[in-house]
Amino acid sequence: MSLNKLTKTRFRHYGCYLLIALWGAVCWAFFQFCYPYHFFYQEQNQLFVLTRDEWYRYVSEGSGWLARWVGDFLTQFYYYLYVGAILLTICLLALGDVVRRALQGLGMRRGWAMALGIGVMTVEAWRHLWYAYPLSSTITLLGYALVVWLASLLPMRRRWVRGVVLLVVLALAYCMFGLPEKGKFRMPEMEMERYLAIDNEYYFGHDERVVELAKKEGGKLNISSFYYNLSNARLGRLPDGLLTLQPVELGTLWQIGPETPVSIIRVMNELYYELGDMTYAERAAMMGNVFTRHNRNVRMVKRLAECNLVSGDSVAAEKYLRLLDHTLIYSQWAKLARRNPVYARKSAYVNRADTLRLGDDARTILTELLNSNPNNDIALDYLLCHELVQRNVAMFKMYYDKYCMDRQKPRIRPLYQQALLAWLASNHATEEEMLRYIQDESQLRNFNAYNAVRGTAAAAKWRETYWFYFDGLTPPLQKVKSEE
Repeated sequence: MSLNKLTKTRFRHYGCYLLIALWGAVCWAFFQFCYPYHFFYQEQNQLFVLTRDEWYRYVSEGSGWLARWVGDFLTQFYYYLYVGAILLTICLLALGDVVRRALQGLGMRRGWAMALGIGVMTVEAWRHLWYAYPLSSTITLLGYALVVWLASLLPMRRRWVRGVVLLVVLALAYCMFGLPEKGKFRMPEMEMERYLAIDNEYYFGHDERVVELAKKEGGKLNISSFYYNLSNARLGRLPDGLLTLQPVELGTLWQIGPETPVSIIRVMNELYYELGDMTYAERAAMMGNVFTRHNRNVRMVKRLAECNLVSGDSVAAEKYLRLLDHTLIYSQWAKLARRNPVYARKSAYVNRADTLRLGDDARTILTELLNSNPNNDIALDYLLCHELVQRNVAMFKMYYDKYCMDRQKPRIRPLYQQALLAWLASNHATEEEMLRYIQDESQLRNFNAYNAVRGTAAAAKWRETYWFYFDGLTPPLQKVKSEE
């Protein structure tokens, strides 16, 4: 072989590996920096328990048990920030390489086999752009490719013997790997990624980050406005930022029913848990668990444990904590949860009313919580803001009188002062009433300045005041839209 031909051969040889390395780097970078929250969604959407009973459960589900077990075992490590993209990239590269080896073993030329291997892992990476596409489906393809490759290595001289052996091995492989899921070929779901980013940052307790992301989103997603307000409530400033993102979404008008989108069902437990109604939080978590893959969602299991810890039902809480004890990722969380003082403190805010409710009536839920504990500031702010979003100033005034006026520290917030001014002015209040309710004189000056330009283009300066909102110049609510 001439030196020139040898150089070209080596270039093609190493060039292919360089192309694969570049492909792997691009794949990892995209999923790590553009798609990281998709991994968190998949990790939370399952509960992988390392017990003998769980192993039997996988086996009893029929064909594909091994692929599902391996895929779910690896998916649990998506919990860690950088592991998801690394694991997926390794699985895809392994799939491409094994496909190439299997095709070569069946007699295909190396160049064509490598091209098809790259094509297979590219198509599979594309399928992973869908947020619900499981890793177990990739493991299924990898398993079949591995079986074909190993069968091609058997020292059999006659082709028909190799063919028979291959069919038998594939039949056995079907029992272990089943069939891959169809998946959905989609362009990158960047809107879904932004929604998952806000959802998971809230789950991780990063409220300031949630506020930042929601503002960047600009209220285009009703879920972003919901989490924006819920994070502000946890930070103690719900009324201060209520009108920043419009349309305003508090979630107090959402109800769980047969037509409720899954995206809404999945987040309702967050609202009820923060408000302090553990009965409704538990119900919402149960529903969230029902509408997940195989009805097993570790995030909902954690919430069910928390609800019972707050309610003081240790027997029910242990039912969920013992499940988490047998996980690799959440066993430490379960141990710490049993003696976490946060749940004991939160128990002071639970609903203690002896009543039965037929639906998610926000006023009833919030007033019962406040009657149980008037110091529940999150429930108080949600009640007052719920009425303000509906432009029901009369009800706001009634609740403000009942829950705020006799407190040692009344809720003197700019938004509430503005709403009170709107009510007092429309009811021709006396000077004595003005002095009793309006503690912030700057709001009185602002109110007069707004009235001077009311109904003109100059009124846009006051866009984030309640007077501007009350005049109906902005829509009060946005219709809930499903993910699909």
